[in-house]
Amino acid sequence: MIFQGSHENMKKFAVVSQNLPPAQSGQSVVLYHLLRTIPPENYCLITQKNYYLYNHLQHCLPRLKARYYHLSPDYQIIRQTMKTLSGFSIRPLLVLLLKNRVRQIKKILIKEKADVVVTCTADLFDPPAAILAGKELGIPVILYTFDFYAHQWTDPLTRSFAHEYEDLIHKEAARIIVPNEGIAQEYFRRYGIRPVVIHNPFDLAEYEQDAARSHTGEEESGMHRGGIRIVYTGAIYDAHYSAFRNLLAAIPKTGIPDLKLHIYTPQSPKQIQSFGITGPVEIHNPRPNSEMPAIQRDADILFLPLAFNSPYPDIIRTSAPGKTGEYLAAKKPVLVHAPSDSFISWFFEKHHCGDVVGEDDPEKLARSICRLVTDEKYRQELVGNAYRVARDQFDAAPQRRKFIALINGDPVPEDAAESSGS
Repeated sequence: MIFQGSHENMKKFAVVSQNLPPAQSGQSVVLYHLLRTIPPENYCLITQKNYYLYNHLQHCLPRLKARYYHLSPDYQIIRQTMKTLSGFSIRPLLVLLLKNRVRQIKKILIKEKADVVVTCTADLFDPPAAILAGKELGIPVILYTFDFYAHQWTDPLTRSFAHEYEDLIHKEAARIIVPNEGIAQEYFRRYGIRPVVIHNPFDLAEYEQDAARSHTGEEESGMHRGGIRIVYTGAIYDAHYSAFRNLLAAIPKTGIPDLKLHIYTPQSPKQIQSFGITGPVEIHNPRPNSEMPAIQRDADILFLPLAFNSPYPDIIRTSAPGKTGEYLAAKKPVLVHAPSDSFISWFFEKHHCGDVVGEDDPEKLARSICRLVTDEKYRQELVGNAYRVARDQFDAAPQRRKFIALINGDPVPEDAAESSGS
């Protein structure tokens, strides 16, 4: 029987996550695409951020229609309090905050009559608190790990606290969701656990609609109109800095006139420039998520970077940026600049759906740019492969069917690429 992902008789579930729509983080975007077509009466949202207070959020995602519950104290209060405490006094505070989080989550789960809990990484307390609350209530908990829980924390005290609860989380989780095969392999190697892969989804229909509205093709690209655009869309932080600096060093080495990097990010120009991201670059004002298909389609090259020296190399090695599916569907060549042992470099090389520079070398990056600009046959080969991968492995509809199957405890359907054996 083919699983259709029906909402009929679907179990009631709660999602516990620090990052939710309307915030436009990668995790928020993933959850938006997974949840937006599920009837709001089928689930509720539990978060440490009081989004009603964040009126400064601009160019953000639409709110989901389900009920939001805010856990107190707000995450900003916790973050500021932890900064002011010494190592001796922080441990009792962490234990107290965890107990408070368990109590609040239990109260909401009882009120909502939830059958299942999905808890996401990105917060120190959410995964262990949801696991403990579910265990006390006899409710299965699914761990959605966007990054390894205990490896997200660079501070020794918080990392030590996370390591204490890591075994509990993995032992008690009914199922574990990961965003890519790289993390899945690491989970099996480290813990003997086989998680379910749900690729970070996007809405392919949005890209098709944008293509129908606009005239795309080489005749309108920078290669013919003058001014070649390398485009990056999304947040920039220490998982990216060195890759961006390499690109800006590579651009002059290409000898291509009017070649410039265009960045569309919620970070301010001052913040980005403070990390050495200066030169042939234009930093644009934030744009709403609805404009991303047009912005990405207007690129000549889409840049997908990961840093070669960051505080968390394990996360870099297994990371799959949330924008991956969007880039693949944009029908423009993708330039991946990430360590050669990273999942993202492996994935693009395996599917031959982007040009990969896996070395910390601006000279090789410059040569890659030149080939993408001059070799039309190569560009079209990459673009064709990329679109097929986007359709088969990242479109929201099949990824949502996997998610719903996990909620209901049903067999998880395979992606088209998996079922065809590719």
